[in-house]
Amino acid sequence: MDSSTTSLHHLAIEAALNSRWNEALKLNKVIIKNDPQNIDALNRLARANFEVGNLNQAQKYYSLALKFDPYNPIAIKNLKIIKAFKKNGITNPKSNGQANDYNGQASQILSSLFLQEPGRTKLVTLIKVAEPQKISRTYCGMPVDMVVKNRKLTILDKGGTYLGVVPDDISFRLLKLIKGGNKYETYIKAVRFNGLTILIKEGFLSKRFKNQPSFLEYQPPKASSDIIRASETEEEPEEEVEEQES
Repeated sequence: MDSSTTSLHHLAIEAALNSRWNEALKLNKVIIKNDPQNIDALNRLARANFEVGNLNQAQKYYSLALKFDPYNPIAIKNLKIIKAFKKNGITNPKSNGQANDYNGQASQILSSLFLQEPGRTKLVTLIKVAEPQKISRTYCGMPVDMVVKNRKLTILDKGGTYLGVVPDDISFRLLKLIKGGNKYETYIKAVRFNGLTILIKEGFLSKRFKNQPSFLEYQPPKASSDIIRASETEEEPEEEVEEQES
């Protein structure tokens, strides 16, 4: 791939990450014209068509991606989404008065998905994130997998592609909870050119940790006089996760 082609790919990725969908359409069409079997560009072109409301074109390019890569997880997943829209009679959610319904439904789904509960959910900015080309394939609300690897929590997309790592302080606590039987759901919350933020939600709580929040809320340190008064009146704090293991 020469420098001009590489630059074109970078521009297409940046346009997608910044939701400049009309620009993404033009850039990826140029790439496809010169390289008709470029899977990444086909998927990006399909995504851009989806975002501007042209489901037929989105379906066309995702289908082309599958023609050249029959097991491509991005194309398979998004074709299912498009078919679900069409099943409900929506072929272009941005036209014929359907835009408000489409946007309203999406807004309600995302609002429900990202409803935060103190101690039960956590927004986490990943470290050691993947390259922008892989990040560009993600989107807000996308479910991802959190797996244990080398004593760390690694985030993968549903196709097994590496996206990033949960910071050590959060991993340390969650690893103990997961080992004890807790299960968690993870979703993409925000996408940037060189970063990803995810939402981690409690999915299942083991009996051992039934009454213990997964995420500790930060409390500013008390003044020394407050500490003295508190020590005279407060009961012993509940044991932390680390001290509960035998």
